[in-house]
Amino acid sequence: MKYVQIKEGVEYGDLESLVATRISIAEFEPKTGSENDVVVIGFYVDDESPASDLASFIEKSAVDILDTEVSPAADEDGYYMVFVEIDNEDLMKKVFGLLEDVSRLVKIENWTLEFYNGPTQEISTDKISEWLKKT
Repeated sequence: MKYVQIKEGVEYGDLESLVATRISIAEFEPKTGSENDVVVIGFYVDDESPASDLASFIEKSAVDILDTEVSPAADEDGYYMVFVEIDNEDLMKKVFGLLEDVSRLVKIENWTLEFYNGPTQEISTDKISEWLKKT
């Protein structure tokens, strides 16, 4: 009997052009703790199935996260949100770690970080990797 390999999960480039280059930081309220202790990172994804794939990938990440959830419906721009809750301690190290991991799936070179009630910052994946090596 011949067996066929079943492919599960996502690989490099599988979500290319499905994940937006911008992410939301602290715009949404956490479910697992207070806003002082937990920050919600939001990824914008073109469709529900890729959003679920991204959430599953992030759950398996080496970055210490508390929870992930996919929005039940698209927002007014047509994006499904992948909400990632992380502990506020070492926030940017965790955010950059997530972006470095996710960049492997989406082939994004430059990210736009949109801080709630704060500035919007652009950063390249190369700069993120450099910074993480120094910490």
